[in-house]
Amino acid sequence: MTAIIESAMQYAHALSVAVLVGKVVLLSFVVAPILAKQLEPDQFGSVVRRLFPAYYLLGMGAATLGFLSLIVLGILHGLTGSLLGAGGIWLVILLAESYCRSPLTPQSNAMRDRLKEQERQGSVDPMLQAAWTRLHQRSLYLNVLVLLGGLWLVGAGRHL
Repeated sequence: MTAIIESAMQYAHALSVAVLVGKVVLLSFVVAPILAKQLEPDQFGSVVRRLFPAYYLLGMGAATLGFLSLIVLGILHGLTGSLLGAGGIWLVILLAESYCRSPLTPQSNAMRDRLKEQERQGSVDPMLQAAWTRLHQRSLYLNVLVLLGGLWLVGAGRHL
């Protein structure tokens, strides 16, 4: 029975890593560039706003499943440095995805809406523009962090 549970947890962990890395690579390097080339900026923004909540929720789900699978593996075999390291990476990923989903994305959307309104009125507040740019950069950095964490987990998977 233990062998079945262990196999199921290793599979769940591998699936979590695959979903996490796959979602980042697909959106960042395939979907977003194609949409950016094919759609007008306002259309692109509208589509991306609909994608991001699900995108981050998928990452949160993958991180939760990955972390829970490690807990079960730790119960079965005891905690090792590899399990603790991988668990730490999963928690960082879960925190990053959760922060990006809320509050970062809603704040960014609200700022972008205010900027668009200011653009229509002919005067953009440079402080608001700078604040939005910082939020956008933060989301990009966190996305890179999630991708790097996922890639680390790919390599760590055979040592768990």
